[in-house]
Amino acid sequence: MGGNLRGRLLQVPPKARPTPARARETVFNWLAPVVEEAQCLDLFAGAGALGLEALSRGAAHCVFVESEHSAARMLRRVVEEWQVAARVEPADAVGWLEKSGPRQRMNIVFMDPPFGSGLAARCCKLLVRNGWLANHCRLYLEAGKREPAPELPSELKLMREKVVGDVRMMLAGRTPGPVSY
Repeated sequence: MGGNLRGRLLQVPPKARPTPARARETVFNWLAPVVEEAQCLDLFAGAGALGLEALSRGAAHCVFVESEHSAARMLRRVVEEWQVAARVEPADAVGWLEKSGPRQRMNIVFMDPPFGSGLAARCCKLLVRNGWLANHCRLYLEAGKREPAPELPSELKLMREKVVGDVRMMLAGRTPGPVSY
């Protein structure tokens, strides 16, 4: 963990696949210009490493969505112990995006779904359709290194891409202009 939470150890729930430290460093180099005071959404949060890193580097708030209840409880304990500005939603990411309307438009969305699931494309469509994304938002997506980039709605464009180990890292951004639903 970098930033003001540097040195804290994050407990990883069983079955979680946290983003490796080397990959997190790359992600936050990409996001450095936009992370300060950002509203963040961490879908498929697992241990919450990406959202917690954003908070550590100056993000204003993060919503963590995690369907595995024991992982969500563990993450809720971390949020309380570390006293960070965050909310944990123990829910399936797709269902949560379909049912919930944004209280705040998100500047940064982290998405690390199970590899090969096709859930990233589905969530991207819901994020756009349901008004979750701020005008100049950034979406960080992870996939297996052999997986193709997910199909993105026309409002989102792939900006950067890199493979680190077995992980394909992608950064997408919202293009300026009117949003079509």
